[in-house]
Amino acid sequence: MSVNLSETLKPICPDYIWADLDNRYQLYNLIEWVLKQTGPAVIKIMSFSISEEFIRKILKLKNAGLIKRVELIVDFKASQKTNRLLRFSENVFDEVSYCKTHAKVVLIESDLPVVITGSQNATRGNRNESIIITNKTEVYQKLSEKLNQIKSIQYGTYRRTIE
Repeated sequence: MSVNLSETLKPICPDYIWADLDNRYQLYNLIEWVLKQTGPAVIKIMSFSISEEFIRKILKLKNAGLIKRVELIVDFKASQKTNRLLRFSENVFDEVSYCKTHAKVVLIESDLPVVITGSQNATRGNRNESIIITNKTEVYQKLSEKLNQIKSIQYGTYRRTIE
């Protein structure tokens, strides 16, 4: 089941916060919905695991010009289970870092920074998942700082050089 986000969510405005617990939302669609309002942005995605479907949809957003740069921080052990996706991830994401994490956070850096967080991994979530979307500056800054701290204690990083 899917939902038309433009009919369900109010447009992002100052001090925006929206929360839900439902099985109708996919993380990719939420990211796309935000990007269509913020315009092209740099995004950071932290997730325990990732799927091929999610990677393909991020590539689609990059090709559409909605993503300027995208970084993935994924759990080291979970990434070993999906080893076949590593090369694909490293060809789509501008930077891939591996560390210990179970977090699910998307930071969208634009003129209007937005945070998407909840329980859904960067995979198809066909169960009830918690979701919070906000552009509150203090939330964005706190999660950005913590993400950078966690990333600094990592198992490895792959950076793609674009010439």
